[in-house]
Amino acid sequence: MHVVANAAGIASMNTTAGAAVDAAGRADPARSWFIGIWLLLCALKLMLAARLPLFVDEAFYWQEGQHLAWAYSDLPALTAWLARLGVALFGPTALGLRLPFLLIGALLPWLLVRMTAREFDPASGWRAGLLLLLLPLGGTLGLLALPDVPLLLASLLCLDACLCALRRVQAAAAAELALGLVIGGLTHYRFAAVLLAGGAALLLLREGGARWSGRGSGRRWRWACWPELPLLQWNAQHAEAGLRFQLIERNPWAFDWQGLRLGALQSLLATPLLLLALLLAAWRGLRDPRPAARCLALCGVLLAGGSSCWGSSPTASG
Repeated sequence: MHVVANAAGIASMNTTAGAAVDAAGRADPARSWFIGIWLLLCALKLMLAARLPLFVDEAFYWQEGQHLAWAYSDLPALTAWLARLGVALFGPTALGLRLPFLLIGALLPWLLVRMTAREFDPASGWRAGLLLLLLPLGGTLGLLALPDVPLLLASLLCLDACLCALRRVQAAAAAELALGLVIGGLTHYRFAAVLLAGGAALLLLREGGARWSGRGSGRRWRWACWPELPLLQWNAQHAEAGLRFQLIERNPWAFDWQGLRLGALQSLLATPLLLLALLLAAWRGLRDPRPAARCLALCGVLLAGGSSCWGSSPTASG
């Protein structure tokens, strides 16, 4: 999610030049590159999805999908529901299982293009979509039937709705936000991080704070949290099995300051150029007069910082 937010921020830099190209009537090469790479990746992922054996997690979600429920011992329901839908519609094969996730993965770059083009300009939209496709995890998204796919869809829908609401709260934005919240709440416990980062970003923005901390704010926050209720109810009925698995049994966390250094080293060794680009986009976005640019920068910074502290600094004690 933080990479998606900052991809839009990186693409929006130097938007004046992109707008001039469009005004002159010349086709933006990023559009042609985006469409070509998107088609190529879709074909490659379809071919690989039909040939790759099931990953162990995929097999587990397929088994869960044979016994529909609101939640399971490891995750909420949506991943298993999508696996069940794929097998029911396209047959009991690896490709059938993965097709719903492939379709969502193919849709996500277009959603990012649409969002960025609306908030900045068409050239920035195509560049943002192209950046997402060129990322290893972005380009391969949907190849495996994993919860990351609907989780990113939910995050992007919520981000798009919040950007729209910074200008004016409309029924379409409210419906999009509700859809994102429902998908996220039914996908993974990690969606709580998206809620926290998005809520904090709105409160820190002058435009967002006026809408979410004034009159009726309590009702809005309660409405934003209601999709989590089925998951909480399931945990209450099953001795908090899902929460205990995610927070205690799966990773017996013990804080260690060395983990912070490990997180920084991982970022530098894995993608130093991308890290510099993200930092530059965040720095410029936070100083941008446009509310959308500041919101994207804040969401990226908060999610990336939170992921680094939560995911890297604690280490397993056993």
